[in-house]
Amino acid sequence: MSDPSLALAIPLYDEEGNVERVTRELLDTFRTAGVPLTLLLVDNGSRDGTRSIVQRLERDEAEVTGVYLDKNAGYGGGILAGMSQADAEVVGYMWGDAQVGAEDVIRIYRRLVVDGADLSKARRVQRNDGWQRMLVTKVYNTATLWLFHVTSSDANGCPKMFRREAWNQLAPQSVDWFLDPEIMIGAAKLGLKKAEVDVLSRPRVAGKSKVGTGTVLEFLVNLTREKLRG
Repeated sequence: MSDPSLALAIPLYDEEGNVERVTRELLDTFRTAGVPLTLLLVDNGSRDGTRSIVQRLERDEAEVTGVYLDKNAGYGGGILAGMSQADAEVVGYMWGDAQVGAEDVIRIYRRLVVDGADLSKARRVQRNDGWQRMLVTKVYNTATLWLFHVTSSDANGCPKMFRREAWNQLAPQSVDWFLDPEIMIGAAKLGLKKAEVDVLSRPRVAGKSKVGTGTVLEFLVNLTREKLRG
């Protein structure tokens, strides 16, 4: 029985130093494993040379499709733009900062398939982020666990992969940093079967994290709104 196809959206905002490495690692790993792969590289309004690299990769590699946004659509907006074009049995997204290796990406895919899960995701057990991103993650995980009983120690860990039917059920809408908690809260409410894979987060070697202290305030506002909505 052949492996189910995977369409993976990768949002890119000023990631000219990472996009080639991320793409090549994924293509090599999934080709070797014989897993049908489509990479949806989303240029999320980049101001550097990201777009030209994506265009070249799209020209040269049959598995690559470029998605081009002239204005930055936000964290969630970039992901949703790519996911709207994901046409495969398994769909998912990951970051374009090269902090999760392709060998871990395929482990997350395999876990979804073998376990018959609806959602499979990374759980970062070793972090190489700055204090701002660590703070955001701590707030995310503590608040979602406390308020919504999301049983994950890394609610915003990526990659995240879904059976297509599960993604359609979730139908997330957040165009900002609340997208990951929205998905995890939705999965808990729907009773979706979840799998997590421990990964070691690699240090970022190019580009800059887009997470700032304002992300915490944005998240708390969204979380309060979600709780009031019930």
